[in-house]
Amino acid sequence: MHDAFNQELNRELQYNVDTLQEFVRNNVPLLNEQQKQVYETLMQAVDNNTGGLFFLDAPGGTGKTFVISLILATIRSRCDIALALASSGIAATLLDGGRTAHSALKLPLNLNTIDTPTCNISRSSAMGKLLMQCKLIVWDECTMAHKKSLEALNFTLKDLRRNNNIFGGLMILLAGDFRQTLPVIPRGTPADELNACLKASPLWNNVKTLSLTTNMRVQLQNDQSAAQFSKQLLAVGNGKVPVDATSGLITLTNDFCRFVDSQLALIENVFPNISENYQNYSWLSQRAILAAKNNDVNTLNFTIQSKIAGDLVTYKSVDSITNPDDVVNYPTEFLNSLELPGFPPHNLQLKVGTVIMILRNLNPPRLCNGTRLSVKRLMPNLIEATIINGKYAGENVCIPRIPMIPTDLPFDFKRLQFPVRLAFAMTINKSQGQSLSVCGINLENHCFSHGQLYVACSRVGKPSALFVLTSDQKTKNVVYQRALQ
Repeated sequence: MHDAFNQELNRELQYNVDTLQEFVRNNVPLLNEQQKQVYETLMQAVDNNTGGLFFLDAPGGTGKTFVISLILATIRSRCDIALALASSGIAATLLDGGRTAHSALKLPLNLNTIDTPTCNISRSSAMGKLLMQCKLIVWDECTMAHKKSLEALNFTLKDLRRNNNIFGGLMILLAGDFRQTLPVIPRGTPADELNACLKASPLWNNVKTLSLTTNMRVQLQNDQSAAQFSKQLLAVGNGKVPVDATSGLITLTNDFCRFVDSQLALIENVFPNISENYQNYSWLSQRAILAAKNNDVNTLNFTIQSKIAGDLVTYKSVDSITNPDDVVNYPTEFLNSLELPGFPPHNLQLKVGTVIMILRNLNPPRLCNGTRLSVKRLMPNLIEATIINGKYAGENVCIPRIPMIPTDLPFDFKRLQFPVRLAFAMTINKSQGQSLSVCGINLENHCFSHGQLYVACSRVGKPSALFVLTSDQKTKNVVYQRALQ
């Protein structure tokens, strides 16, 4: 226990000050006017020690991660503590020392069913000590977070820091883009999603908003197609693309993306010659196919995996009911048939060379929920794989089976399985926070929730890198105007 305590503390105190100071010196001059203004405003607030809640509104490509990284480096270069959190594992891997908010803050898993949730952090714990000494918490991709997670943090910080000001007087920087997806509410309605979003929290009345609007992809490359693409993306995100009154669909134009007419054509454009290229990790890490629904994602993954030579290895999960009284009601065959979001399948079939994604925080920030890897060896009780995205790309890791328990089922169920699934294709929600060089989108089944189409299309910076499968170039663009106000 003591080791874990020290490890937690050391992790935030062991940054190399010289390296950070050099990073700050080299990069502050590279900020554009807008970024510089945001950086200076936020650093001044940190230096004044007055706390407060800030929101950095920044669409893709405006340099949000760059500015946040500089702020974190500046604070840490002074031997002060700044915590980097993100709502998704993928976004967490983009920040130095980044972790998912849920695991770092020990938030309850079933947030939306608890009236007044709190973080499971005591004053004597390592995280408790960090939160008492901390100068700043950055929370990236905040728009995916449930309002109750922010309220739980507020309540916990007031208690830990014995300070009744908002967030216990600690400065909080939320960063994101409300054009992107909102919190996922299982079986929820649009009203449920809006009610769960951060803007519906009373805390939002205290927010000071800063904005980044200059698209760096356009500014740096002076690429006119990128400039046009960035405007079109914002029109999608703001719900300004004309909708056909009869069908309720929008029409995507030829200058916005490349259209394909089948799943196989989509695969061939995003993963050309996959049978030879699958060993090139940097090539693999830069491409993915997205779809709104898990079923479409699974079909794509199986098809792509079948193009790679080699034997399929099958791992079957051990599924059990934890409450003895329920055992008779739920036979093992029924448990095996459950396909749950964010869970590995009962029947996991993999090949060497396949791309997989981790579904749990095994060893953050190295192995986060969302880290993508390429399978190297398939052993009876371990999977050896190479990380292909983020700061730790190229590192080999071993993944064990772990027990996983879902929180939103009416019975207590446990699945013992490797916490991975195939990841040539992934759901749009899972891709949020990832930049790609080539992206395919399967829109045979339309997007069904706020911001999904915008998130999918904004993974790349130019139209020539975006391949779309849809009928007649038409698709649904779901935008809740209330989330943007």
